[in-house]
Amino acid sequence: MGTTAEKRQLTSLGILSRAGRAGLWKLLLGAALTLGLTRCGGPDEDSTDPQRCARLAPRLQARLETLAQEKDLPGVTASLRLRGCTWHGAAGEALVEPDTEMTAENRLRVGSITKTFVATVALQLQAEGRLSLDATLAEYLPGFPNAEVITVRQLLNHTSGVANYTTHPAFRAESSSHLGRTWTFDELIALGAAESPALPPGTGWNYANTNYLLVGFIIERVTGTPLAEQLRARILAPLDLRSTGLDGNEVLSPITVHGYERTTQTSPWSDVTGALHPSAAGAAGALVSSADDISLFYQSLFERPLLAPEQRAEMMEWIQTQEPLVPEYGLALMRRTTPVGPGHGHNGSFPGYSADAAYFPEQQAAIAILVNTESSGLSAMTQQLLEVLSAP
Repeated sequence: MGTTAEKRQLTSLGILSRAGRAGLWKLLLGAALTLGLTRCGGPDEDSTDPQRCARLAPRLQARLETLAQEKDLPGVTASLRLRGCTWHGAAGEALVEPDTEMTAENRLRVGSITKTFVATVALQLQAEGRLSLDATLAEYLPGFPNAEVITVRQLLNHTSGVANYTTHPAFRAESSSHLGRTWTFDELIALGAAESPALPPGTGWNYANTNYLLVGFIIERVTGTPLAEQLRARILAPLDLRSTGLDGNEVLSPITVHGYERTTQTSPWSDVTGALHPSAAGAAGALVSSADDISLFYQSLFERPLLAPEQRAEMMEWIQTQEPLVPEYGLALMRRTTPVGPGHGHNGSFPGYSADAAYFPEQQAAIAILVNTESSGLSAMTQQLLEVLSAP
């Protein structure tokens, strides 16, 4: 296998390599790792110095390992795309027992990152003249509270005033007492409707997963086909995102990365895989993917014709949220200000999993980080990993 130094030397030459053994995470820094550097084709291939990309690979991997230890993560996988090259890496464990190392290719749940995919389909339908963002919910689901004044745009940017079904006491009680039970759309929508409106429509920002269940329903009504088929035909197949799919809505290979939680750094990890069925998330958060697929998606939103310029501009019509962690929100995009420049992306969580992804136009960089525990510090971790780009 060779030493880690030898493997990193190979990586600097653009050769995908592996280092570390399962269990070494517990002994050293979290060195169950994968690191790689690959060239990307296309007209912009020469716009990034390949030697710079090669120098970045070991630095990015080292920073990822350090951050994984500092954030107390069982495992992490990450992908960074620049003009001309792509780096991906992993650290830690996909399974705690038996020890199974995380790899850069592993698939995890990405939670609310699903929303950006769903909003992209809605905007594509708008560009085709099949869906108006000013249409009211009453055109598709007239019985929902305030449906006659709630618009598709308000559902997409969370200004509809609709209540969040995942915070309903009945949802929490049922999910806790019947682990892994399946949910229907009607059940979830009824919970959201029962406490709506949380705000009068159009008067403020109120993040609610119910909004995206409704958007997914509207897409299905407009197209006459399941949302999963629309995602696959419009995004996954054209971008060749082979590791991505809407779990619970189409047949996918099982996820091999388990999700964990624990109360303190000294307590053992508890396996919470399967505690919540993906049908409980649907269009709001049931997507499964890899870090490479997610980074490619966000890069494509801004550097490829996945959306027409007019629709991309619609997606980036920011509103003030009054939320410190999410000061500005568009159509399933969060705008963040960082030392490496503004970033446009989304985060997500699902019991046992968290994800963060964004595109940074000043760096022309797209990044995705996926972990197998719920963590509130991923946005900071994204920023810290990107700081490697500006290091001397």
